[in-house]
Amino acid sequence: MKRYLHTATRLLTRRMAMAALAGSAVALAAAPGSTARAAEWPTEPITIVVAYPAGGGTDISIRALTDALGEKLGQPILVQNVGGAGGGVAATKVAKDKPDGYTLLATNSTSITLAPLVQKALYDMDSFEHVAIIGEFQNAFFTGTKQPYDTLDGLIETVKSENRAIKGASQLALDRLVMQYIAKERGVEFIPVPVSGGSGSVQAVMAGDVDVAFSGGSWAPIVKAGDAKALFAASYERLKLAPDLISMKELGFPFGVTSHISLHAPAGTPKEIVDKIAAALEPAVQSEMVQNVGEKRFMDMTYRGGDAAAAVMMKERETYEALVKTVGATN
Repeated sequence: MKRYLHTATRLLTRRMAMAALAGSAVALAAAPGSTARAAEWPTEPITIVVAYPAGGGTDISIRALTDALGEKLGQPILVQNVGGAGGGVAATKVAKDKPDGYTLLATNSTSITLAPLVQKALYDMDSFEHVAIIGEFQNAFFTGTKQPYDTLDGLIETVKSENRAIKGASQLALDRLVMQYIAKERGVEFIPVPVSGGSGSVQAVMAGDVDVAFSGGSWAPIVKAGDAKALFAASYERLKLAPDLISMKELGFPFGVTSHISLHAPAGTPKEIVDKIAAALEPAVQSEMVQNVGEKRFMDMTYRGGDAAAAVMMKERETYEALVKTVGATN
């Protein structure tokens, strides 16, 4: 509890310092005319910078809501894909942009809550106003059908009996961090096998090249088809879309990792504008088109805005700080 308060105080202090440095923007937001300007906003198209190439879960989700969002805000919503560094390139770009609400970042929340902890980054959580969370990936670990185990305990017993390390498909710092923690707690070694994206994890599992892989949803179709086995959810509680899958809490771990599709504005964006975007996002996320995308891509498209979104981001950050402290930074 003391550690949590220390971290929260540190982040609050940093945010206050940034606010002081951005005095002109803050003064504008507080000026009498700023409310009127926010009421008139937007007067031009809004660009959402998606932190990954076209075709992924984040990209498809954002494109599904642009029409409804644009209708609510009265301006076209443009989508720009800026991939690279696991979302870091786009995050750096948007963090430096003008805080006027016309440029937003759509990303996997871990690019903001985890990436700055394990790699050099020109931004951190305080570089953004956290507008909303629009979806939750269904993170889980899975394996091939030819493997002799169906559970995490079975996997650990197998590698111990064969006197070897766990080989895991690794596409993200997140999956490496979690598997290194699990391996350390269960007394085995972990060897990451680099792959590209969720499809790379699936291919490695199907080919029998690895013992286990992590995915935010790519695992679901092949498990449903009988071509793979889900071992356990990476989340602390059971997954909303896969409630039969055992959770990290039930496996005896004090944490779980849940990643989200999140939307952010540059730090210093006036609160009235942030609130207006968040209010327009909620019905857009609840629209039939977005919910259908979530169903097809195995994502829980549930909206959380304002303080609720910021609280989720803070909780993620706390979890990753504890993990990094235990196993060390990994990239």
